[in-house]
Amino acid sequence: MIVLDLKLKGIYGFDDFSINFTYPKKLVKSILGEEHLEGRERFRYKKVNVLMGTNATGKTSLGRALLKICSYINSGNDALLLEMATDEHASFQIDFVNEGFTMHRLSADIRKEEGTVDVRYYAAEIGELDFYERCVDKLQDFTDQVSGNRLGLKKCVGEISSRFAYPEIASSLNTAGANKKELLKTMRAVLSTLDPTLTDIDQLDGAKDTFIIRRRGTEILIQEGKLLNREVLSSGTAEGIDVAVFLASMLSKDKTFYYCDEHFSYIHSEIEKAIFGLMMERIGENEQLIFTTHNMDMLDLNLPKHAFTFLKKEVAEGQCEVMAIPASMILKKNTDSVRIAVDNDMFGTLPDLSALDDLDMGWPDEL
Repeated sequence: MIVLDLKLKGIYGFDDFSINFTYPKKLVKSILGEEHLEGRERFRYKKVNVLMGTNATGKTSLGRALLKICSYINSGNDALLLEMATDEHASFQIDFVNEGFTMHRLSADIRKEEGTVDVRYYAAEIGELDFYERCVDKLQDFTDQVSGNRLGLKKCVGEISSRFAYPEIASSLNTAGANKKELLKTMRAVLSTLDPTLTDIDQLDGAKDTFIIRRRGTEILIQEGKLLNREVLSSGTAEGIDVAVFLASMLSKDKTFYYCDEHFSYIHSEIEKAIFGLMMERIGENEQLIFTTHNMDMLDLNLPKHAFTFLKKEVAEGQCEVMAIPASMILKKNTDSVRIAVDNDMFGTLPDLSALDDLDMGWPDEL
């Protein structure tokens, strides 16, 4: 799946939020290569997306909303959409491509108290010379093909192939679908980098989805997605196991859409950049990665400016509004530096420290 545009209202606290993942101008040189739908050179989309923002700006909530929408398309379960609504009346609209040369639009009007979901479905064929905006104008209503049929949308769109990773909401490691040989190889590389004492990692014979990590007589088990005796590992190493699962999925290309949410909070900046570099190298045709981070060192990576988007929350008259600000909206020249722009708060996304400044930080008269 490739997400092109998303609008959320009353969903996980978002109020009139929108974010776009397309770009208009072809790049002469880019470390990411060609960022367009294979076979449709003018249909450009942002293949790699780095989302940054202060705490509580919605990075995790955005991923949670996308996860629910993907799950709804595959299952047709209205309860998934009702769970997203934080307002009595909520709605969303998503434009995406999944299989072939068809652009899809799914919109839903959600009445939480009434427990009702009104879904509408639109589609447009993507011609050889078409770009995103042209396809938006070509959209036709095909709601009749999905209404009254729980799996009608999946039949029209196809299976959504995605992988999400979030420390905050994941109750277990998602090893389903991952190539076990690739997973074992990746876990050895990642965990030994995080902790040089963890070099002995194997898959347990005769046990389904069970891996064993050995360290000086201590055994740590990963059994059917559950990390046992986690307390013997540091926070960064434990988090690194899920990072390895996510990276192995990308290396074995078992999905097409990837959302990695702040999985490097306890991991050194250089290691995060190295693993992200591997993700960039392996992102393929008609695939997409969304990667959220607080790490300012990521701004120094040689990425096109449109790869960076900053989330900003503003409070006005008691209402909270989250905005997505693409770096390319403000930085127009090739020589413009995203890092310098952030340091100078050109996106208005640096945290407000005034409340801390008001504290009396003087030392007490007596210790």
